[in-house]
Amino acid sequence: MNPVLCDFIAGSFGGACGLLVGHPMDTIKAWQQNSNYGMGSAMYNIIIRNNGLRGFYRGMYFPLLSNGALNSVVFAVYGSHLRYLQKHTRSDRLRKAYWRKHVFLAGSMAGLAQVFLACPIEVVKVRLQTLSFIGHPWACLKDIFRREGLSGIYRGITPMMFRDVLPYGVYMYVYEYMLEIEERLHRLSKERLTGVPIGGALQASLIATAGAVAGVASWMFIVPFDVVKTVMQAETDPSVHKSMMHCFRSMIKKHGWRSLFRGSLVIIARAAPVNSATFLGYEYCLEKCHHLLDEK
Repeated sequence: MNPVLCDFIAGSFGGACGLLVGHPMDTIKAWQQNSNYGMGSAMYNIIIRNNGLRGFYRGMYFPLLSNGALNSVVFAVYGSHLRYLQKHTRSDRLRKAYWRKHVFLAGSMAGLAQVFLACPIEVVKVRLQTLSFIGHPWACLKDIFRREGLSGIYRGITPMMFRDVLPYGVYMYVYEYMLEIEERLHRLSKERLTGVPIGGALQASLIATAGAVAGVASWMFIVPFDVVKTVMQAETDPSVHKSMMHCFRSMIKKHGWRSLFRGSLVIIARAAPVNSATFLGYEYCLEKCHHLLDEK
């Protein structure tokens, strides 16, 4: 099996795992950001307006079908670009020296690639989560295109660029860096306790911890861009928010600068389990794919 195909399949599986874990918190975040609610008010409105707890999973069907594809693109671009950079480095010494730089660049390229696919999905998801549209995802997509054209489908793409491109580089960098630290620590522990194997649950804990730290680190400085993205995408009138900076200024004028950090607690709380699940699913599926590749 081709290594790029392995990355593609594993990324799809990992993305689906992350979405199933994180969608309820993502719905709370969207309500907080769009309505400037506190967490309790957001949860109350989700339950009341959506007839119970199923409201937390509103809008999940479309991203569940598409999120796997998005993550498969992310990991396929990341893996292929990283291999390309390493292959075209002259020596093993330089490959080792440039490894982290290559990880960051490959992660940023993956973030850029997925933005163009992710933006329409995000617009539909936000409209369904915030009740800006009542109906099925595909009907929502067609309605946006009919009323607002292509620009409506790509509403909020500028803050998404700021949110996803360089932060994806940080995301991959921190993940690989954390794995290196944890593997060194557990190698020392293994050497001290001869006969204790490393693998299984311990290996899973390494991946989960590294994924959690990477997720939190990549989100810490980009919450305002995510808030602006959500507000722009939830608005059905294109004249309300003329640009990203116009939306920033409008929000500060209307709700104060703290509104730019609405949903921060949910975002940080969500980042750890979602990214743990994503990387656990990715690494598990990647291992199975490589096992099939070795057998052939």
